[in-house]
Amino acid sequence: MLSACEDTKQMEIKEADMSDLEKNRMDVAASQTFTAEVANISDSISGAEMYIEHYQNGKLLETIGPVSADYSEEKPDSLQFVCFENEEGEGKNKLSTVHFGIVDKQGNIAADSSFRRDDSAAQGVTQKISSAEPISFEKPVLIGSSIKGTDEPMHTSEHKKELIKHQDALLYYVELHH
Repeated sequence: MLSACEDTKQMEIKEADMSDLEKNRMDVAASQTFTAEVANISDSISGAEMYIEHYQNGKLLETIGPVSADYSEEKPDSLQFVCFENEEGEGKNKLSTVHFGIVDKQGNIAADSSFRRDDSAAQGVTQKISSAEPISFEKPVLIGSSIKGTDEPMHTSEHKKELIKHQDALLYYVELHH
């Protein structure tokens, strides 16, 4: 008896594989960058979104976004979630512009946004997703963080309370919808 097996590969999100050329372009474009990629996307996907939670000293100040992409008609083979942070000015006038968005495999921008961030805290650490993680529909996944007011190494996979306790923290999330 023959039976057809359904594709059982689990959707996962991980740091995007990029060529040296792509990495160098991102480094030129912004001082702090990262990209996460979803692999093995289920055909039942209808949309994706990316948003940022902004904390100061452990308190949620605002949620930026979400930026959303509709995939109810055309299903993507893969998705990348991209973030760039550019610093401008000096001292008390120092600001960062954060750009973030969703890009498909063909390089088309599905959704994007940007906002200004006070960047007067002298020290900072940006971390990206460190290892592949399973991703399911309707469950947000933390893919990166940008922490100001510390120079200690932080890992995105650490407990959220550890990430947000610092002077200024941005937590980057993605969510898939079916």
